[in-house]
Amino acid sequence: MTTQNREQGPALLIELVNQTLDPGYAAAAARRNGAQERPAVPRRAAAALAAGLIGFILVAAYVHANRGAPRSAKVHDALVAQVRTAQSAGDSLDAEQRGLTSKVDSLRNSALGTSDASGLQREELLAGAVAVRGPGLQVTLRAPKVSATPSPNTRQGSVALSAVSALSDRDVRSVVNQLWASGAEAMSVNDIRLTPTSAIRFAGEAVLVDFQPITAPYVIRAIGAADALDTGFAASDVASRYQTLSAAGAIMFSFEEEKSLTLPASAIAAPQHASVTPTAGATR
Repeated sequence: MTTQNREQGPALLIELVNQTLDPGYAAAAARRNGAQERPAVPRRAAAALAAGLIGFILVAAYVHANRGAPRSAKVHDALVAQVRTAQSAGDSLDAEQRGLTSKVDSLRNSALGTSDASGLQREELLAGAVAVRGPGLQVTLRAPKVSATPSPNTRQGSVALSAVSALSDRDVRSVVNQLWASGAEAMSVNDIRLTPTSAIRFAGEAVLVDFQPITAPYVIRAIGAADALDTGFAASDVASRYQTLSAAGAIMFSFEEEKSLTLPASAIAAPQHASVTPTAGATR
């Protein structure tokens, strides 16, 4: 062994101890790490782009909602104002019509004889064309009080049974028909006078009485012999059924005698198809 080899031998051993990996392995590892780190920049750019796009969509939705809200509120307020104006005009016309009807009745009664005026007033009473006052019975039907907090057992997306209206036109008709059978002479439902041609129907969430919508509570007032009305109605199957439903909490039901009830006149509707049959011997 030469002197140069003897001098390089210890240095080579020391280098092997300090650097266990070949420089080629280190260079390959560096190249591999660089290849893995380079795609991180596009991923961060894509994430930033997605976040910006989501933010833009949220901002656009917020701006659109804020722009549409005042317009919707204005349309709603305009519709409410139109409805109130129409209701006010209808009430004014109704009051005017009642005043004119009263004047016409006074002039007509003064022109007719006593017997003719009495007979005409009776016919108007039976037809519901005049306001009446007298003792009678008042029946009230109400929907049960519903809690605003849903039951924990109510399945999501379903409607609780208590949220469905428990009263309909059939209930109002049942009470009205039973009061007629018990001896009522005149009747109204929520201050709408009933006549021989009155119809009680159901539309959506409202009951229609002669095509006028009413909602609960339904107050039925009947004029007649108060004691007879109370006794007959209380003993009927209709009253028994609604008392049972009221005791179970399905509805709220009550009736009581009244010393004085006032029922309004109904709107006079001219027959379109019916006509008076001529008496025998009369010429056409």
